[in-house]
Amino acid sequence: MNLNNFYVLVDTEKKLIIDKIQTLPQDWVNISGLPNYDDEKLSNLTWAGHKNLGWINIKSTKIKNFSSSSANLQLNKNEFKQLISNKRKEKQSYPILYKRAKIKTDLKTRYSLLLLKLSNRDQINFKCINGYYTFNQLEICKICDIIDEQIQKYFDIEKNIYEQIDKCGSVQDFFDINYDF
Repeated sequence: MNLNNFYVLVDTEKKLIIDKIQTLPQDWVNISGLPNYDDEKLSNLTWAGHKNLGWINIKSTKIKNFSSSSANLQLNKNEFKQLISNKRKEKQSYPILYKRAKIKTDLKTRYSLLLLKLSNRDQINFKCINGYYTFNQLEICKICDIIDEQIQKYFDIEKNIYEQIDKCGSVQDFFDINYDF
């Protein structure tokens, strides 16, 4: 996950993070095209009539000058967990490839495969992303196992990242987490 695109709204006078970590909104209050401004301009919004407010990139060294309340830190931990869950869902939905058959891993497909796995049919015609394929009972079992392993792998990664997030004592600690899936 690329943290370069994430910012926090800060109170530049109190040196306090006051909002959740997020990508810059396209329009914010009276500023249009917020993502088009450079980090220097974003860090102090006095030019737009917002005394003591700024957007700080969380990868910027400037973030070390700002603290957050325990409530804000918890908000940001929850926000990161949601981002990680979204990433896990995206990754686990990637199709698998089994003997040239490109097979979805969504819930409907998994359910269909499970029912076929429980059947005693010798030959099973199954519609895949790239056409129909014929599988035997052993192959259906293997496909189910491959999908289950892929999904479990991403849940394990998500759990590991959640544990790292829970240990963070400040927003700055989020840099030290390995977000790779």
